[in-house]
Order: sequence, then structure tokens, then C-alpha cells
Amino acid sequence: MKSKISIKRNFAFPYKSRIRGYETVVILAGLFVIFTLATSRFLTSQNFNNIALILAVPATMALGVLFPLIIGEFDLSLGYLLGFCMMFEAYVAQHTHNSLIVILVGPLTGLLIGLLNGYLTVFFKISSFIATLGVGIILNGGTQGLSNGQVLYQNIPKAVTTLAIRGSYFFTPATWISILFAIFLFYIFDHTPFGRHCYAIGGSQRVAHLAGIKTSQTRILAFGFCGLFVGFAANFALAQAGSASPSFGPDLLLPAYAAAFLGVTTFRPGYYNIFGTVVALVLLSVGFNGLSLLGVPFWIQPVFNGGVLIIAVLVARKEGRQVLT
Repeated sequence: MKSKISIKRNFAFPYKSRIRGYETVVILAGLFVIFTLATSRFLTSQNFNNIALILAVPATMALGVLFPLIIGEFDLSLGYLLGFCMMFEAYVAQHTHNSLIVILVGPLTGLLIGLLNGYLTVFFKISSFIATLGVGIILNGGTQGLSNGQVLYQNIPKAVTTLAIRGSYFFTPATWISILFAIFLFYIFDHTPFGRHCYAIGGSQRVAHLAGIKTSQTRILAFGFCGLFVGFAANFALAQAGSASPSFGPDLLLPAYAAAFLGVTTFRPGYYNIFGTVVALVLLSVGFNGLSLLGVPFWIQPVFNGGVLIIAVLVARKEGRQVLT
């Protein structure tokens, strides 16, 4: 009996070692096969364009989420920040004809709010959960104030809406920009001192400080960059909708975190990483897109997102490194 067990383990080990780090890719490939066989509408260029267009907003937001997660913090204001930046852009558009100002106001506002979150967390020693949640609630009030409870749609610049229009390069400009963001952040996190410092702080803030890393400055910048990317996501959201709704934003917080946690299992198991997050985002989008094509009810989306978030956290904790520190 012992020999049989040992033989079985010897056969199982190489298989597990080969797929470790690529489980999400395998699942994604499986979903492609299942949905292709289940509906003829899935494997079409139009459907893939729709997936890519919708992905631009949550992808850019999830890239921003990685900054606080890597340093061992959480930012719960992001959904509210997305809605506020989007509404602020629409509000500014009603009072100016300068497209550049409308485009820049979202990212700059996101950057400033992110830095505020960082200062509250680092210098005032407030838990990032509490600080960012409080800021988020304030932002929600600001969104309601700017909109007066109404959807703002007038005078949205063409330079903004063009971001969501597919041209001659298959994807929309918003999708291509989000892809460039992912490549840029891969370089930042893997090939620059700032990226290595972020990972070091996430591993142990005290050890990083003793090693000479400016931990306070790096943590504040991480929150700031997170807000900056959420501001860019607001641009893409405004481009897609052509208007700003006071209820938009908070629902995108959970998918962003689900993608980041699920990405921990891919390519660099145990570490938050760019490529893993991107694959997880595609998995989430393809999964819900396929279910929608099969005619599932609309309420399945929050159930799907919540279920994936729970599974992602459990899998991420199993990897046992700097997740949920």
C-alpha cells in the first residue's frame, strides 16, 4: 500500500508543478471552450470588442488597486472616487469648452485624493480601512452635491467620447491605453527601485525602514498613484457612458479587488502582479459575458463577482505570502 501511495505522489507532483502559477489561464481557456460550444455569439469579433471595451474601466481601476495592496494596505474609497471623478469631469464640462481641462481634472483629482488617503494613513496613523472608507463616504456626498441627484450628460467633449469609439486598430483607444498602462506598471514594479521598495514594504515595513527605504514617502506615493489610475478609469467610464450618473462607481470596487486577489495565483504565485491581475480581469469579464449570452438574469453579476472575490481571497491566502498582511 505504501508503494502505491508513493508512486501516485511521484506521478502527481510533476503535473502540479507544471500548472502551478497557470491555473487561472487553464480556467480561462476552459471557459473559452465551454462558451464557444454553448453559443455561436461568443466567438465573434463584435463580442470580443465589447469585452475589450468594458474591460478598460475595471482593468485600469484594478491596476490602481495593486499599489496599496502591494505595500500591505487597502483603499476602500476607490469606487466612490471613480464616481466622484467621473461626475466632476461632467460638471466641469458643463462650465467650460476646454476638452483638455475636462480630461485632466479626473486624474488630477484622483491623485490628490489618493495622496490625502496616504497622509491620513501614514502621518495620522489611521487604519487604511477607516481612513479610506471615511474619505469615500465624503466623496459620495460630493458626487451627490455636484449632480444634485441628476445624470449629467450635456457638453461632454468629443475628445472624451472618442476614447470609447473603435477605430481602425480593432480596439478602442481606451482599451489600448489600459494595455499600455499594464505594460508600464509591469516595468515599474519589476524593474525600478520604487517597485522593489513597494514589495519590500509589503513584506515588512520595519525591515524595509531599517534597510534605508523611505517607507512613509513610498506609502503615500502608492496611495497617490492608485488615485491617479482611478482618475484615468473615470475618463474611460465617462467616454463609454457619455454621461455621469450619481450612482456609478461603488459596484466596481469588488471586481477590482477580486481580480487583484485572483492574480496572486498566476505567473508569480504569492505576489500581487500585473500579468496575473490582467488574466484574472479577462477571466471575470469572459465569465460574465458568456453567462449573459446564455441568458442568465441580471442579478447574477453581483452574485458572480462576490463569489469570485471570496474564492480569490481563499486561494490568495493559501499562497501564504504578503496577501492580506
